Amino acid sequence: MKRDKVFKIGLVLFLINFVIGVYFLNKVPDVMPIHFDGNDVADKYADKYFALFGIPIFMLILYVVAYFFTNKDPRRKFQGDMALNVVLMIAPILSIATTFLSVYYSLGKTVKIGFWINIFLSIMFVLVGNYLPKTKRNYTIGIKVPWTLDNDYVWEKTHRFGGYVYVIGGILLFLGNMFFYNYIENIAIIVVVIIAFAPMVYSYIIYKNISGNN
Repeated sequence: MKRDKVFKIGLVLFLINFVIGVYFLNKVPDVMPIHFDGNDVADKYADKYFALFGIPIFMLILYVVAYFFTNKDPRRKFQGDMALNVVLMIAPILSIATTFLSVYYSLGKTVKIGFWINIFLSIMFVLVGNYLPKTKRNYTIGIKVPWTLDNDYVWEKTHRFGGYVYVIGGILLFLGNMFFYNYIENIAIIVVVIIAFAPMVYSYIIYKNISGNN
């Protein structure tokens, strides 16, 4: 799907987000939770106008800036749309999910905030991992360190490996969330650290190997 069409879909999702805010504006208390601790207990609150509209507006600004920024990438013409679309759609989906969970909690409903956040993250990891190997060398999205940006071979090997790491990490986070929720904080930290650093370490090893052979 073309990026312009996906961008418009994202704008529609933000519009839905604001409609949700208007609908619940007079149904929620004046102060709403906007952050939860590891035990799914609200530990930060804000005025309902900020919770229902301020946060989505901030996410919308990030979304629009990211869209136009990626279009300015000088290597944009070499880049497929799918990977960028997946990353861009995180903002509107996360915005709607955050609003819904905050409203649900404010209405006195019991909800495992952390559980659903981890489900969302695990799905995002799998989706991003699926499309990482398809990304071409660029300055906007991907594992951007000097040695991947400098060499197409290092970029391709790194993103193929990184794709596997992201997918496996997403699956592990999902399984941990489903069956070992009491330990999910530790599981999530381990998964995020591996996802963040394993591809970079691998890319450096590949870079040093080809540098040593030249």
